[in-house]
Amino acid sequence: METIHGNLQGLKSSQLKQLQKLYHERIPSDHITTAEFCQRVAAISTEIDEPLCVYLNRRGQVMRVGVGTPRQTQIPPLELPRYGAQRLSGIRCIATQLKPELPSEAALTAMALQRLDVLVILNITGTGFQRRGGGAAGYVKEAYLAHLVPTPVQKAAITTDTTNHTALYSHISDPLTLDALTNQNFVELVEELEGEFERQFVAQKVDSDKDRVLLVGVLTDGMSAKLFQDMLEELAMLVDTAGGEVLQTVQQKRSRPHPQTLIGEGKVQEIALTAQTIGANLIVFDHNLSPAQARNLETQIGLRVIDRTEVILDIFAQRAQSRAGQLQVELAQLAYMLPRLKGKGQAMSRQGGGIGTRGPGETKLETERRAIQGRIARLQLEVTQLQAHRSRLRQRRQHHEVPSIAIVGYTNAGKSTLLNSLTNAEVYAADQLFATLDPTTRRLTIPHALTDEPLEILLTDT
Repeated sequence: METIHGNLQGLKSSQLKQLQKLYHERIPSDHITTAEFCQRVAAISTEIDEPLCVYLNRRGQVMRVGVGTPRQTQIPPLELPRYGAQRLSGIRCIATQLKPELPSEAALTAMALQRLDVLVILNITGTGFQRRGGGAAGYVKEAYLAHLVPTPVQKAAITTDTTNHTALYSHISDPLTLDALTNQNFVELVEELEGEFERQFVAQKVDSDKDRVLLVGVLTDGMSAKLFQDMLEELAMLVDTAGGEVLQTVQQKRSRPHPQTLIGEGKVQEIALTAQTIGANLIVFDHNLSPAQARNLETQIGLRVIDRTEVILDIFAQRAQSRAGQLQVELAQLAYMLPRLKGKGQAMSRQGGGIGTRGPGETKLETERRAIQGRIARLQLEVTQLQAHRSRLRQRRQHHEVPSIAIVGYTNAGKSTLLNSLTNAEVYAADQLFATLDPTTRRLTIPHALTDEPLEILLTDT
């Protein structure tokens, strides 16, 4: 479908048809563009008096036409082709500007977010050549060619500046004529760029089993800077315990969280850009995210987004050894997952077969939600049975008047280490958060406080 994106308000039907005809254009695959194509795009942009963006794939086919700037017409992350950190997206953008100026920071950011092969900015004049029958033909005054460049990444860096330093990882040519622009070999340019990205990717490559994580912290009113930094450091330890690698930390100070994305729109763009630049595949927020916030962030960033709670639940799932622990962790994960189920439209529609099942049927989302609710009910029943069994064991100990002592403290405070030292229990202990999850009880013989006779007690690591 020849859809025109962007701001179409005030456009005539004849102008929309001109825009739709751009979809039938074809550029030679070894050319960035052609002079004829640029002049045609500039003519339409001049006539509608709006900036125009045309996106092409590497076969030279027009795949998207938008009225507006590169920032306003950029392709949503989830609609972009899949590509690795060592490759570009395979899409280039030809954009017009009504004012003769360098590519804006917003345009360069849009290029980086979409990981475009190249961005061509056509500066056009306010008037154009007159063609037979009237109407402006438009012409290009000058052109700029911009593309990404690899940059070295410093791991575990903390970014507080809200400015996007796009110029640090993009190259902008000097003003070019259309002849100079169209004479460049597009294939050679892309191969050279992707070769550089490949070398950088190999140099930064880590264990493929590890998630490459970008942390995000939000300092809101009522939270001290010391507590904020302590929480970020603890989150980094949690990610490490879960098996991820923290590449960088981004933080923002806000008076209150944004209801839709927790952070501001500019910071969302910065995070998407930073994640792409450093090769992150997971975004972890220190602040708890609502289901709607998580969905909005994933849509805008194009990567998986989770919060501190989900990281902790993942650690619990790894560490739970007993049946009771596994049941409780799965129950918590399902309860957390239930309101975060997402999907709509035909992709989430599923019909049954047979009499009485025809019609819209039950959506896949409803089926999954019902299945999770059923699983939660079964797990709660099993947990209740295990609690009843533990209650009987506790009553038996109380009947025999066996003293019981619990070791309590914050995670990674040394509870398991203390239990091992006192009872030779050989419980797993490590300098990690939530290294042990299941409670462990061992017998310990100590002298009675009054009679000095041996006394057996139960010592429990919580």
